[in-house]
This record gives sequence, C-alpha cells and structure tokens, in this order.
Amino acid sequence: MIKVGLIGAETPDAGEILRILINHPEVDLISLYAPSLSGHKIASVHSGFIGEQALTFTDKIDPAVLDAIFIFDDSDISKKIIAHIGNWDTLRLINLSPSRGKDWGVADFVYGLSEINRKVLVRGARMAVIPNAIAAVSLIALYPLASHLLLSSDILIDANLPADDVRGVDKPLIEEEIDRQLKNVQNSFNGNVRVACHPFDSARALKIKLEIETPLSLDEISRIYDSVYDDHNFTYIIMDSVKEAEVEGTQKCVISLNKTDKGTLSIEAVADCRLRGGAGDAVHVLNLFFALHEKIGLSLKPSIYEKSLGEPRQSQYSWFA
Repeated sequence: MIKVGLIGAETPDAGEILRILINHPEVDLISLYAPSLSGHKIASVHSGFIGEQALTFTDKIDPAVLDAIFIFDDSDISKKIIAHIGNWDTLRLINLSPSRGKDWGVADFVYGLSEINRKVLVRGARMAVIPNAIAAVSLIALYPLASHLLLSSDILIDANLPADDVRGVDKPLIEEEIDRQLKNVQNSFNGNVRVACHPFDSARALKIKLEIETPLSLDEISRIYDSVYDDHNFTYIIMDSVKEAEVEGTQKCVISLNKTDKGTLSIEAVADCRLRGGAGDAVHVLNLFFALHEKIGLSLKPSIYEKSLGEPRQSQYSWFA
C-alpha cells in the first residue's frame, strides 16, 4: 500500500483528493495535516464522508513513514519538506499549493501533465507540480500541434469556467505557464499566448475555445491528434460539439476539432476543472509515480437524471454526483 499524507488537508482541493483516495485500492491515508483542526473528523469540514472511514485531522506529519505527500499550502513545513526531500530516499511530493513552489528555489519539479510528461513521471521523477486547470486543458488541446511544429502565430484562448473561479484567475501567470510549456515542446514557436476568461453556467466544467491557422485538412489534423493520444486513457478526440455533461465528475478531457473555413482550425476542449488541473491530475501523477495503471481510483462517472425521456439531453435537467 502507498502510505499518503496531505499538508493543508482542510482546503477544498484537499477535499477533492480525499474523495478520490478514500476508495483508492492502493492508498493508505496516514496523515491529514491541518494543525488548527487536529482531532476533528474530516467529515466536519469536507462533504461526502459520512459513513466512510473515520479519518481525523492531525498536527503531526512524519515524511520518514510516508511514500507520498500532497501539498496544498505554502506553509513553512511544506517548504521545509520540499527543500530537504533528499533526506527521504523514496518519498514523492505532489504540489498543488497556491504558489506551486515558484518562489521556493527548487527546480526539480516535473510539470505534472501526463499528456506531455508521462514518460518522465514514470521514470524516476520524485516531485511534480500540478498545472492550473486552464493551462492544463489548453495544453492538452495544443500539444499535438506543437509536437508536430504546427504553431506559427499568436494564440488567443477563450476560457469559459465557473463564475466563482473567474475572479481568482491570474491571467498573466497562466499565459506565461502555457507559453513556457509550448516552447518546451516546439522551440520554434515565437507567438504570444493570450487568455480571455468568461463565466460559464456550470459548477465544474471548463471549456476552452481557440482557433489556429493551418493549411492541413481536418482529416490530417485528426490523424495527428489520434496518433498522439491513442494510448492515453483520459483524452478523447471527436468531431461534434462538446457537451460539459460528458466530462463533469470524470477525469476525461474531450477535444472537438472542426475547420470553420479553408485555413482555420477551430478547437474546443472540455474538462472538469476540479479534476483536470487539480485533484484528478494529482492522483493520476501518484499512479504514474508508483507504476500503477493510470485509471486506478479515477474511473469516475457522472450520474444523470433526465426529465424528458426520448428527447435530446439538456444540461439544465441534469444533477451530478
């Protein structure tokens, strides 16, 4: 069993992780570090745990007895463990903190997006930083083009996300993150990345829209995307419009490709922004770190009730677990 600890276990992102890990068959939750709540049951803070394991928060965490730690805050203990990871030969760190370690002087974090860095994450990496949700979904949508050296101009990304999330978006930081990762893949890309954020009538879905100029046919582009993602377990390519109901409550990212005119490729990508670029990607990285099948603990599925049987699905008639 993988012995796991959480630092900042009281945060909403930690709650998302705990709801996955509580039933992960290879994980043993050892230490839920939240000093201000020490001794309190996790059900007192996070929903969904009535009737589950009687886990409690603690004010102690010992890296020597853990195999992996998820980091959700920028506390001194988080910084200390990152700075001294060499003291624990087999410990893995997965960083979801607000700063994502930018100011900690540590350059050993792998960018924790499996669609780009799966091999690196499997082959001995010990620390991963989980990307922002907008950056994660945008990069999944653009990576096949970058890997085939097909990005040649500025990129404008329209990000539609839950209204409460729009206010907290740091656009310059996300633009820098996307730009840096794209140029790591395609050194010749010299365009600018711009992100525009819009409120979306969804509690969990993130929808990315963008257009790219390319002379390639839709069939050629489709073959490129299929060749890149044919062995990935959570990314899917379609030619129809993307419905948020297809991804809410799952780890899936669904990409829709269309050519609006002879030279313009239109891309839409939809994912659950609480999982992609968040809890789901973090557990995915955990699975890769420990050579588990990628889907273990992540075979999630939305339950849906539809009022009108026999009629097209309408998202306003849906409730998701």
